[in-house]
Amino acid sequence: MTTTTPGPVARTATRFEVREGLPAGWDAHMGDAPASLSARWIGLAQARIPGGLRTFGLYEDDRIAVAFCGGVQDAPTGHPRFDPYAVLSGASATDDVALAARGPHPWKGADPAEVFPCCLVMFPNYETAPAGHGARDHALAGRFVAGLDAWARDNGARSVAYLYLRPDYPEFAGALREAGYTTIPMVERCDMRVTWTDFDGYLATLSRNRRTAARRELRETRERGIVVAERRVTDEEPELVRLRCNLIAKYGGTPDPEREAFSLRYLRDHFGAGDLLLIEARRDGDLLAFSLFIRDGASWSVLMNGTDYDDPDASFTYFTTMFYRPAQLAPAAGVRTIGYGIGTIDAKRSRGCRTSTLQAAVRAIDPMGVTT
Repeated sequence: MTTTTPGPVARTATRFEVREGLPAGWDAHMGDAPASLSARWIGLAQARIPGGLRTFGLYEDDRIAVAFCGGVQDAPTGHPRFDPYAVLSGASATDDVALAARGPHPWKGADPAEVFPCCLVMFPNYETAPAGHGARDHALAGRFVAGLDAWARDNGARSVAYLYLRPDYPEFAGALREAGYTTIPMVERCDMRVTWTDFDGYLATLSRNRRTAARRELRETRERGIVVAERRVTDEEPELVRLRCNLIAKYGGTPDPEREAFSLRYLRDHFGAGDLLLIEARRDGDLLAFSLFIRDGASWSVLMNGTDYDDPDASFTYFTTMFYRPAQLAPAAGVRTIGYGIGTIDAKRSRGCRTSTLQAAVRAIDPMGVTT
């Protein structure tokens, strides 16, 4: 009897391409990528990408094997959350931003001329991961990394930086390490897994002290005549815009009512009313606080919130609209995960969220053809 040993699986030839914007039919090529990598999510915030959004892609025939979005940044912008220079030099490690707070900071003290132009790889919604059918294929990940490094060198970049990389793609992380990238813990991301069937079940997941505090907060909300309910987003939402601007001003930003109104219109037009869940707290008809969630399959993601900081009773409503009411609604809605993103980690963790560490990765590119 003759036996044969299977040889290595033949790999289809690949090519690396950079395209302006998103390729046609992008969502069909996403594979199992997070929902925030979909076209509708990217369109919501693509202005965060410097120099115009591009798609960096490794292709097998006409199929996207591995792809990311990003752009080419010519100089530091100073934005604490999206500027690689701010993150990698340690400027974003301050208490109010706390990105890459523990370091290392490979660009600390670096002359910007040494690291710019920078090829920035980043999806615009605070999480970055490979899209494509080969996203979890180590060999294809390696080909992508090599292809992007070569493209960056050929186009005059002095560095390649990835921001907000999710940790659940070890194949890609391994390809970066093998290519000589320095990886840096960047920030904690919070997600809540819905494992309960009713609100008492949710409360049982919390510590005894937090359960007591939650019941007290809910009781005080009721005693103040505050009604918490959910509804759909309508054509015009001036109250939401006002509370959004209050929040932005409170945390040192510059309120822009037109931008906030545009964001709400974009959500209604591109996500559809059925995928938007608005939870609000009102007293005598006046809006005190709201939280807005987007649905993707069996997941909700909180996108924005706002509070009337001029009303002292509003302080009782934030946790209700952000955590308690969604936790109560999720099981019946078939929601299995609620994404809470980055920031205010302690408050989110104490109310049932689990954390994962998003990473940054960087390497220098020598324009003479040597990567370091």
